[in-house]
This record gives sequence, C-alpha cells and structure tokens, in this order.
Amino acid sequence: MRKRRCLLTAAVVGLAALAHPAAQEQLVRVELAYHAPGDGPKPNFSPKGTQVPLADAAPSLVLPAGAARPARTGVMKIGPGESAWVPVLAASDPAHPKDLSRLYVDRNRNGNFADDGPALEAVPAQNEKTKAWWSSFNNVEVGVPYGGGVTEPYLVNFWIVRDDDAPAPDVLRFSVGSWRSGKVTVQGIDGDVAMMDGDNDALFRSGDMWSVLEASAPNAEKAVLSIAEARPTNRFMFLKDGARELVLEFRSVTPDGRTLTFAVVDKPMTKAADRAPDDLVGPERSRPRATTPFPWGHAFDAALTGAASSGKRVLIDFETTWCGPCHSMDEWIWTDAEVAGRLNAGYVGVKLDGDIEKALVKRFNVTGYPTMIVVDATGREVKRVVGYQSSKEMLAVLASVR
Repeated sequence: MRKRRCLLTAAVVGLAALAHPAAQEQLVRVELAYHAPGDGPKPNFSPKGTQVPLADAAPSLVLPAGAARPARTGVMKIGPGESAWVPVLAASDPAHPKDLSRLYVDRNRNGNFADDGPALEAVPAQNEKTKAWWSSFNNVEVGVPYGGGVTEPYLVNFWIVRDDDAPAPDVLRFSVGSWRSGKVTVQGIDGDVAMMDGDNDALFRSGDMWSVLEASAPNAEKAVLSIAEARPTNRFMFLKDGARELVLEFRSVTPDGRTLTFAVVDKPMTKAADRAPDDLVGPERSRPRATTPFPWGHAFDAALTGAASSGKRVLIDFETTWCGPCHSMDEWIWTDAEVAGRLNAGYVGVKLDGDIEKALVKRFNVTGYPTMIVVDATGREVKRVVGYQSSKEMLAVLASVR
C-alpha cells in the first residue's frame, strides 16, 4: 500500500509540474516606448516594402489645391482593424505631369484629403542605371488606434516608382521607420530591449523582430537595433555578465508594442552556439580560393554563341545591386576553387542585373534574387536554383545537370 501511495504522490507531483512549467522560469515584463529616427541610433534594417494598390481617383473627387490628375487613391491596411486603415491620395502636379509627386495621407480617416495639413511633395529623381523615376516621401507619422483609448504613433517611408516613358504607376510602397525600445534589469544585469514591426502592419506580435543586449556591450544602444543582434521572436536572446549568461525566451507582446514579456529559461545554450548557424559564409572561409577565376559576361546572346562554339552550357546568374546574398556569392562562392574549376570546365557564365534586363527576367519568370539558371546553347532551361547557395550546395546543383 505504501509503494502505491508513493507512486501516486510522485504522479501528482509530476502532473503539477507539467501543469505549471512556468514555475521554473522567471517572467520579465518590459515597457517599450515609441522611437523614430533622430539624432540617436536607429535600426540599420527595415522590412521589404508593402504595396498599396492604387486606382484612378473618382471623377467626382475634388482634388486638394495644387494637385492634378492623374490622381490615384488607395488604402494603407495597418493596425488592428479596418477602422485603423489609412486612405491615401497620390497625385501629380503641374511641374511633374507624369509622376505621382504629391501624396495626401488621410490621418484623421474622414475621407477628406484636404484637412490633414499640406501635401507631402517629392521631386522625382531618375535612377541612372534603371532609368526609372522615383518619388520618395520620408518620415511620415500617422496615429494608429488600438482600442481602449490607446493611440500610438507609427512612422513610415513611402515611395512610388515609374518606369521611364511609362504612365503613372498603380502601386505605392511603404516601409516602417519607427520602432519600440526600453530598458530592463534582470538578475542584476542591465539591458537594452527593442521590438521591430517586421511586416509593416503596425501590429506587434510573434513573428516580428526582437532584440535584447546587455548594456555593458560595446555601443549597446546602437547594436541592439542592428540586424546583427535582432532576430525573429522564435529565437533566444541573451544577457551576459562575465561568465554568467542568461537565456531569454520570448513570451508575448501587446499589439500596440507597449509591453513585451520574456522568460529567463534554463536551457543548455550559449549565444555563440545559437548564432553560429546564422553565419552563412562560415564554412566558406577555410575553403581554398580559385587561382583561375571563372569569367562572367554580361550579354545573354553572346553567352549563347559562346556555348554553341565550345559545346558548354550557360550559367545565368540573375542578380541586383541591392541583393545581399548576391554579393555574398560573388565574394565566397564563385571564387571557391572547386566551384570555379567546375564552372571553367563546363560553363559559359553571364551575370544579368534584374533591374535592367527586365525582358529576360520576364522570359525566365525570375521572382527572387539571386536566381541561377542553367540553359543549353539554344536558351532552353535545364536547371534552376533560387536563393543563396553554399559552395557544397552549388557543386551539388552543377553535378545534377545532365
């Protein structure tokens, strides 16, 4: 009977531990405040731009003074619901009849574009490489209502791009420029905490980016806002004080970004070990560099001609100047001795800038960068791979080509 009673007691204790796993961890709540670019540090990264579809403004719409048609309207879908969405009006002006160079943001959401202050004005600038015309409207602050009387500021940067000799575009893009941050002390360790909206929707939640860094770290207030420290909320954060290192796990954040909660957890993990897989080029550093570089051309038809005369295939590398992984592959993968050797033996290389070679981007249905495509001398696609590839991955791709 005593044995059965002991077993029953152990089972109850075990069930209690399962029912209250948080009893073994310390929960920490941090109050976060709104911040926007100024004289101090700011994030060195931002989400990819969100598109706002634009439609021709109704003929009955009376344009604000100074605005001219073409004029188009759209809606920024931000905040917790439709009542928080923000209508926008993009219009031309007499000095820029082809471009949507005036932007009106209906901050009070009353459908009137003339009572929210003066228009945001841009002087369209032409990109020398792509020849597209850019109209930018930066540091635009709107208030986002979250319910319960809570309204928080939210800062965005807008831009509109018109291809040269094309009509006014039907898309406006924006990206968040503000963030939330605060201070915390955990078990005697002072730290900086930041939360960044990762998808331009003005809602803070799991899936966005967070960062925690000990205040004693070099340039901590700047570093905590950097892409080197920030991670999605499913990743650990760490606070270090000498040999002691606390492991922090995200628990929740309020939609308005005012309060973030994390737990100090007992996990067999260090920051160095957790971050090591993030270094994509780590495995490349010890690999030998090519003594005979693989030559890249920049003319597709010439590459096909070269392939036909040499009996080789063509490797197309679709890239852009703004693509970080493309630059990493230039530095580490195409210069790898084994990769370059394989390419020199069987391929003609051609690099194509996706922002310029738009006809070929369309022909090969390229939707992301880098995109590497192997074609034969007739231009027929044989193999395709999208995104950063390590040396070993690229060698496997080349080995699979038949």
